[in-house]
Amino acid sequence: MEEIYIYLIIALVSFGASILTFFSGFGLGTMLLPAFCLFMPVELAVLSTAMVHILNNLLKFILIRKLIDKKVLLSFGISAVLAAFIGAKLNGFLGAEGMEYQLSIFQLTYRVDILSFVIGALMILFAMLDFIPWSSRLTIGRQHFVTGGFLSGFFGGLSGHQGALRAAFLAKSNLSAEIFISTSVCLSLLIDMVRIPIYLVSNEASVYGYWDTISLACIFAFTGSFLGKRLFTKKKIRNVRMIVALFLFVMGTGMVFGLI
Repeated sequence: MEEIYIYLIIALVSFGASILTFFSGFGLGTMLLPAFCLFMPVELAVLSTAMVHILNNLLKFILIRKLIDKKVLLSFGISAVLAAFIGAKLNGFLGAEGMEYQLSIFQLTYRVDILSFVIGALMILFAMLDFIPWSSRLTIGRQHFVTGGFLSGFFGGLSGHQGALRAAFLAKSNLSAEIFISTSVCLSLLIDMVRIPIYLVSNEASVYGYWDTISLACIFAFTGSFLGKRLFTKKKIRNVRMIVALFLFVMGTGMVFGLI
């Protein structure tokens, strides 16, 4: 893929997804990861996405920190941080082992490493959750926050897909939109602080070649955050989430079948 198209894709995805996070509670890491996967190894894509994610979360934390619900943060965050450590360690193991399988489609053979398969399968899973009608009517009480924190933390550490699960628990718990978004940002920041050092242990040298792309993503994500803060309302945008789900399904399928 030509360099100019790479920069254009990363800029557009970073900007649009960053705005989306103020309405859906997630989106930047969810959409940026498959975009990075188009032109770098999956383990580096996870790390690059996490670096953009944490810097953008720091900015959003500064913008909306006064609205955080400390009780929710504590009940959700402790298990999330522990599980993020476990998930990040598993990510490093799968990437380091280099395990792979072969898949033949129309007389063409594709080699797919296990980490790509796992992350692609997770993309498909989270996409399917938004396609299921009853999932939008599901109500989850605060007594399940520890479970929700563990699940979102684990998958956040493993692949970066923390936002969809966290949103599923917090958005169904009768929190106001402002508290939901603000607390979600802080929880996401905690998970990023745990997983990134673990990713860097095995990928620090390799990621140096992508600093220009990571910096570009940060700039456009920051711009999207400032605009998203100005546009922020109490309404969730269902149609946007369905578009994200479709995007995830397509990219996840491509990763599972070795097409990406």
